[in-house]
Amino acid sequence: MVAFFPRMDDLPGLAELDVDAKIAELRRESTWLLWTGVVAAAVVFQLAPILTMRRPWPAVLLTPEELDLHAHRLSSHPFYALRQLIVLLKLTGGLMWGQSPEVRAFLDLPAYPADPGTRRTEAHPARTAIVAPRAPVEALVQLGRREIARGRSAAHHASPGEAQVEAAAPIGQVS
Repeated sequence: MVAFFPRMDDLPGLAELDVDAKIAELRRESTWLLWTGVVAAAVVFQLAPILTMRRPWPAVLLTPEELDLHAHRLSSHPFYALRQLIVLLKLTGGLMWGQSPEVRAFLDLPAYPADPGTRRTEAHPARTAIVAPRAPVEALVQLGRREIARGRSAAHHASPGEAQVEAAAPIGQVS
């Protein structure tokens, strides 16, 4: 999971946020089906460099640059079931990353209160929050621009036909 959420400048990565404790908590609180899926996805991620990097060793032995490329290629692999396993890893990693107080502070959001340690089984209507409109966080805008400069834009993930349509007709114009 840490390969999908690396440190970027001042934005902490998942590896720096006590991921072992978060994984142990996930194991305690999740169903066996979710946990089995996460473990299966992690095993596939470790064994998949043979598909993405043409290297016959596990992902743990890749350099940081190769690991980043492996994670990117695996997330955009043409085989749908493989991508869905990776989505499960990214989903659980994203929840762990996004709930951490360090990341929330970086995004100017308040930290979540402590987990009460109970599981709700009855319906509770969600409280409506009064949230003022937010301007984009400049650090995230810069992060997005760096990803586009690396060639990781939305057009990169589009099918060849969609990419041609995007290239032929700019936004707001009909060809």
